[in-house]
Amino acid sequence: MTLFVYLLSSGLTSGALYALVAVGLVLCYRTTGHINFAHSELFMLGGFIAFTFHVLWGLPYIPSLLLAVIAGFLLGVLTDRAVYRPLIKAPPLTMVLATVGFSFLLKGIGRYFWGGQGEVVPFPPLASPAPVLIGTIPVFPQQIAVLSGALFCMALLTLFFRYTRAGKTMQATAEDVRASFLVGIRVERVYTLTWGTGAALAAVAAVLMAPLTLLTPDVGFILLLKAFAATILGGLGSMPGAVVGGFLVGIMEAFAGGYIASSFQDVSAFAIIMLVLVFRPTGLFGVKGGREA
Repeated sequence: MTLFVYLLSSGLTSGALYALVAVGLVLCYRTTGHINFAHSELFMLGGFIAFTFHVLWGLPYIPSLLLAVIAGFLLGVLTDRAVYRPLIKAPPLTMVLATVGFSFLLKGIGRYFWGGQGEVVPFPPLASPAPVLIGTIPVFPQQIAVLSGALFCMALLTLFFRYTRAGKTMQATAEDVRASFLVGIRVERVYTLTWGTGAALAAVAAVLMAPLTLLTPDVGFILLLKAFAATILGGLGSMPGAVVGGFLVGIMEAFAGGYIASSFQDVSAFAIIMLVLVFRPTGLFGVKGGREA
C-alpha cells in the first residue's frame, strides 16, 4: 500500500508538469492549426534562463521564475515572428519542418551557453530535499511545491480564458478563424499571443521540474514525447483532455516503472500513443472533425 501511494504521488507530480506542457501544445494547435515541435526547446531554454537568474546571478527563486516566464513568452513571440508568420500560408508539412529546424537551432544555443551534450546542470530545490513522512509514506516537499505550482498555473489559465478579453479572443479564434476575422478580431495578434503564452507555460514547467530532474540541453525531447502522448490520450485540441491526459500519463508512467521495470517508464509514453491511435484515435475528450480554418 505504501508503494502504491508513493508511486501515485510521484505520478501526480510528473503528470502536473506534463499537463502544463500539453496545454501549451494544445493552445497553439487549437488557435493556429499547427503543432509547435520547438516547444521542447522553449521548455529547455526557460529552465536554463531561470538557472542563470537564480544560481549564477543569485536572484531569489520566485523572481527568477517570473523572469524566466517573461523570457519564455518573448521566445514564443520570436517563434511566431521568425517561423510561423513567414510561413502562415505554407503547407502543413512545411510548418512541421520549420518548427523542427527551429528546435535544433534553440538546442544549439542551449549547448553553446550552458553545456554540451550529456552535461547536466544542477538546479537547487525550492524546498528541503529531505522527505517528509505523512503517516508512513515519504513525500518530498519539492513534489508538493511542484504540484501546487502547476495546479495554480492551470487555475490562473482558466481564469484568463474565462474573464479576460485576450483569453476570449483566443478562444474565438480557435473555434473559427474566418468568423473571428470578420467580427474584427486581430487574428495575427492572437497568433502571437498564443505562441507566447504556450512558451510561457513551458518555462513555468521547466522551472518547476528542474530541481527534480536537473537540466541538460536535451531535457526537452523526452518531455515533448510525454506531453504529446498526453494530448493524444486526452484528445488533440481539447484543453481538459490535455490536463487529464497529462495526469494519466504521469500516473501510468510511475506505475509502469514501479511495478514492471524502470526501463518501461519512458517506453510507456510510446505505448500510450500507439494504443490510443489504434482503439480511440480522437482521444478521451476529442471529437471527430477538425479545426475550422
